[in-house]
Amino acid sequence: MTTIKTSASVRWIEDIEPARDPVGGKAEGLSRLITWGLSVPRAFVIINAQEGGYEESAIARYRELGAAKVAVRSSALGEDGSESSFAGLYETVLNVQGEDALKDAIERCVASLHSARAQAYQQQKALPETQMCVVVQQMVEARSAGVLFSADPVSGRHDRLVIDAVEGLGEALVSGDQTPDHYEYDLDNTLCFEDLVGEAPILSPPQRQQLVEQARAAVAAAGQPLDMEWAFDDEGQLKWLQARPITTLGSDLNELNTPLADEDVVTRCNIGEMMPGASCPLTFSTTGRSIEKGMQHMHVSYAGRPAITDEWTQVAMCSGKMFLNLSGSAATVSTVLGTDVKSMGLSICGRIVEELKEPPKRNGLIRLGGMFRLLRYLRRADAVIDAFKQRAGGFSLPVRGSSIELAEALDQAQAFYVEAMAVHLQSSATSGFASNVLQAIISGGQESSPEEEAEGARLMAGAKGVESAVLVDQLDALVDEIAAHPDALAKFVDCRCEDALLWLQDEAPDAITTAYNAFLERHGHRAYRELCMRERCWADAPETLIATMQASVNARLQGREAAPRPDAVNLHELSRALRWIVPKAHNAVRRREATKSLLVDIANRFKRSYRALGEQLVAEGRLDDADLVFFFLHEELVDFVRSDASAPSQAAWCERAKQRRLALSFQDRLEFDEICVGTPQPIDLRGQLANSEGELVGRPVSRGVVEGRARVAFSVSEAAALQPGEILVAPITDVGWTPYFSLISGLITDVGSAVSHGAVIAREYGLPAIVNTRMGTKHIRTGDRVRLDAETGVVTVLS
Repeated sequence: MTTIKTSASVRWIEDIEPARDPVGGKAEGLSRLITWGLSVPRAFVIINAQEGGYEESAIARYRELGAAKVAVRSSALGEDGSESSFAGLYETVLNVQGEDALKDAIERCVASLHSARAQAYQQQKALPETQMCVVVQQMVEARSAGVLFSADPVSGRHDRLVIDAVEGLGEALVSGDQTPDHYEYDLDNTLCFEDLVGEAPILSPPQRQQLVEQARAAVAAAGQPLDMEWAFDDEGQLKWLQARPITTLGSDLNELNTPLADEDVVTRCNIGEMMPGASCPLTFSTTGRSIEKGMQHMHVSYAGRPAITDEWTQVAMCSGKMFLNLSGSAATVSTVLGTDVKSMGLSICGRIVEELKEPPKRNGLIRLGGMFRLLRYLRRADAVIDAFKQRAGGFSLPVRGSSIELAEALDQAQAFYVEAMAVHLQSSATSGFASNVLQAIISGGQESSPEEEAEGARLMAGAKGVESAVLVDQLDALVDEIAAHPDALAKFVDCRCEDALLWLQDEAPDAITTAYNAFLERHGHRAYRELCMRERCWADAPETLIATMQASVNARLQGREAAPRPDAVNLHELSRALRWIVPKAHNAVRRREATKSLLVDIANRFKRSYRALGEQLVAEGRLDDADLVFFFLHEELVDFVRSDASAPSQAAWCERAKQRRLALSFQDRLEFDEICVGTPQPIDLRGQLANSEGELVGRPVSRGVVEGRARVAFSVSEAAALQPGEILVAPITDVGWTPYFSLISGLITDVGSAVSHGAVIAREYGLPAIVNTRMGTKHIRTGDRVRLDAETGVVTVLS
């Protein structure tokens, strides 16, 4: 093979300057490793390598390496970059020895630039044509080798450093021929998880510590998470072989965490029902801030808090999920007679929270005054709600205008959203108070047994005029009308959502179309995760509603009718105390559901205006995707709109929003314990899923016993697979799940209380229901046959 002069040039890696020399990702990574002071096997790079052409200096450099074994690696421009990786698409040839073998390996690397899979990836990413550089590097006779990720690319956690190690060459790890030892380290460089292939670890603790410490230094110098390859040679010396950015990682999952004291007790109970899943930054800074200030308003009203502040004391964000700070709320019991942390735990979490300590009590007169203020706060709820309803009727937000006009209107309206949340929380407080009194009467003031909780659930059933129950009744009536149509199967069930919707709007009989439009007129503002600013309501995106209606109509066609409603409680059979409290508890539920609907309606006006702002920013050329507005905090978004459109920071903000959006997909998968002390840490399910046998105990909220096939669903879309008569197992349900209640025979949720959405609707349908099982979705699998005993609160997996 002859040597042909080309425009290529050859440089030692230590002599290149990445900012000036176009050498491709791998060569640039090696250069930076050297700059960071890490040990790298000597190497050179052929810049702009060409097929059939070899610089004489490349052969000369190879001879300077001793003509020994080398690794020949592609280093195309754009490869291993922050936007795209081309991982595994270009050629790498190991254990190359001899000049002819070297030329052949270089030829293979250059040819891989135009391989079918590389070309397909390039087109998918809309990347321009590039050129190939080739790195020739001394082979390391590796005793052990592997990869290190300074952040976990699987979980997305930036607080985990991951090492995978195999014996011998790392190629066996990359190719999948060997299963590696797996080690994980936290931010304190402490080993927090390991999974070994053999009885003894491949790496010694000092070797692992050396990897961790040097990688941390490299990340600090790089300013971004890194994917690094390494090897320990026969003499035990650590050599770094590659370093590249981790391209599949979003922003730090903890970027927007709120500060917590080590002793703070927080929970996902209650707020997890209102805000299931991870929240986008805009939702956190609007809905989350409104919950925070609404709860502060409660404590100013009756618990001696001096003022509402911007400090986070009642709500905490961790890894994209909102928590209630029980310690912040517990401060109220020191100033209000008749309250304590036990009753608070029962009200919020459905059980006594042992981790929550009683704060020091103030003197009796102060606490007596607090009790009177609390009763006044509860008594004034109806008047406050009525006054707010009058004002809410005239509230609106623009959906047209310049970005600055829309942003200013949204900014000025934040106080109104806070007020709406405060009104709903005042309404909810009356519901929780009445429910607690009812349960206390049943149990004689002691902690309730499961049977007593079940009796409380029975007495709470049958309340008339509850907004969520009205939604159920109207939806059932609409489903029955569609099911009665002779073309229901062909025109509505066995077709795409889009076609079913067109049939409802254009082809169905007038009575059905009128009923559908009337339903949307009253309930179209509702949706799954309806207080999330990013989620569209049923009126704006009816596909999720149509999907659940299709399942319900199909159930009717298979002969399953809507479950009968429970009989109203006969007050004459009750004690005097219960006759007094039951109507008040029912009225409180009606009030709570009505203000929740009003709050969601107001939130929906914000959603539409924010979405219009995103579309306007795209029209103005300031964003390339309207969805990105949901990944700014509200304050950041307003500043972004107000700032100079040509400022360099605008592009940086867009990139940050994209990284946060990517992070949200990781955050959504994280699970947390029901109660956490200090900053919540995600549950490591690797250790828990192996011990999934036995019974689950939760809180019965709707009486009855049923056996059936379980259907585990983590989202409304997953619930579309429900079959008639199955028992639904979900983390939590909100109004978006309501249409499925006519299909199921029972309900099990991880979190919840007697007044949560699932409890209210299950009682309306007469469905046995147990909430607050904590780990139901982890211990039960779709297809399991389970026994749900809502008389005792026990769920048993039968097979």
